[in-house]
Amino acid sequence: MSVPALILDRVSLHLGAFALHGISFSIEMGQVFVILGPSGAGKSVLLETIAGFNRPDSGRIFIGGRDVTHASPETRRIGFMFQDYALFPHLTVERNIGFGLRGRQSNSGGKGNSRMSALLGRLGLEKISRRKPTNLSGGEKQRVALARALASEPELFLFDEPLSALDVNTKDRLRNDLKTLLRDLGIATIYVTHDQTEALILADRMAVIRDGALLQVGDPAEIFNAPADEFVARFVGVENIIDGRVVSKHDGISEIELENGRILVAADNGAARSSHVSACIRPEDVTLTSDPPAESGGARNHFSARIVNIEARGPVLKIHLDCGFHLSAYLTRQSFLELGITKGEKIYAGVKAMAVHLIERP
Repeated sequence: MSVPALILDRVSLHLGAFALHGISFSIEMGQVFVILGPSGAGKSVLLETIAGFNRPDSGRIFIGGRDVTHASPETRRIGFMFQDYALFPHLTVERNIGFGLRGRQSNSGGKGNSRMSALLGRLGLEKISRRKPTNLSGGEKQRVALARALASEPELFLFDEPLSALDVNTKDRLRNDLKTLLRDLGIATIYVTHDQTEALILADRMAVIRDGALLQVGDPAEIFNAPADEFVARFVGVENIIDGRVVSKHDGISEIELENGRILVAADNGAARSSHVSACIRPEDVTLTSDPPAESGGARNHFSARIVNIEARGPVLKIHLDCGFHLSAYLTRQSFLELGITKGEKIYAGVKAMAVHLIERP
């Protein structure tokens, strides 16, 4: 069995009033591990601790099987990309990248030149290799910083929200380029972000962090569709969280009594009868029809609703519904036009029982 690229074993750290609390996870070679969380959650502090800029109060850090808990940053063979890229303003693109080559065995004679040429070509930087950072676009700076990190031949990549300062079009393009590049390189990567889209596109595995503690670790589908608690649910875009009580369980179907209505759930997460729960429904899992649905007899929920508001959300429209409880749905603009719905109109909402996730409440 291969040694994990990175292991964090119950790492804790206090920095003034902030603390990391017993952080544990591991990353295999070639995996992209995304840490998702709001500002101030501890994402950057965690990266800096892995890089060796902070010494943990307790716990251990292993890179490639080596215990680096007390090792200096320069001995850890880590490529670190900061939010502001930290390029040297007085150096050209080529010399910025060359700084990453310093001290590596590959930076000797023809090998160093060959690696420089390969990095410039791979990231499309040949034509701007003589420019300085002040004459580069945001996207160009990002690629230079990535090339410099690659030049050091790291065992582990750390990315601290490197796309956060870019415009939407540039961000979309570079995010897809970065995904392809990381897959091709096969280097274990930790990527921190507060952006759900980035997390879904880039992650092989991911974690959600809040106040210095990991709330959930798993594959992206698990976290986005089966969040561990209400905070995780809301942070990953579960906009419908409805309080209720389990009133029956039969053949893998739980019936949840709501304040005004009921809902069926085709997943048994251990919630017992009479348990207080939150039913979580992603807005993209809600379907809307103008006509009453045909009775199918299957495990599907149907609600008569009234449209409370229609909100533009870029390529989709968010429809706010009153079903006796609040429910939000997403529609593409084409579906919206085909339905021809307006505010105040009656409509029918449908949700598959298997699309509802239960969180047991205390």
